[in-house]
Amino acid sequence: MAQRNETDVLCEVIDNTRELTLYYLTKLKGVDIFKTFTAGNQTFNSAFWIICHMAWAQDFMLLKASAGPDLKIDWLKKFSIGTTLPPREECPPIQDVLEALQLIHLKAVTHLRTLTGDELDGPNHINLTFGTDQSIRKCIHHCIRHEGVHMGHLSWLAKMHGVK
Repeated sequence: MAQRNETDVLCEVIDNTRELTLYYLTKLKGVDIFKTFTAGNQTFNSAFWIICHMAWAQDFMLLKASAGPDLKIDWLKKFSIGTTLPPREECPPIQDVLEALQLIHLKAVTHLRTLTGDELDGPNHINLTFGTDQSIRKCIHHCIRHEGVHMGHLSWLAKMHGVK
């Protein structure tokens, strides 16, 4: 087997993580993805917000962090860290969200495959620091972890919606 470079391995993990996310999205077909659930005093984000937030995260932590292409998807900013679900009438249609999720992923993986090890070592372009590390590589690592966490949220939301 031919030796793979680091970006190939990172992109394989990004793809594999997204495949599992898409699996959980199929479990949510037919449910109200805008519905929120509350436990104790905590209200949890809706599936719609999480899906949009994962699109925002890949755009931010993979494309913007590595000076990748700007896809100019205006609604992403409504789903950044700390935001809450806008009223339904201010949200993009779910089909637009799913298309953006796919486009951002494809553009990010395509762009990341062009990066060298030295570029991965370089500082990210969004000023994120993980411990003392500001590298593009750490942004990629964090994005992979981030999607895995929100994928878990989607699986729990599916259960709360009564989906098996």
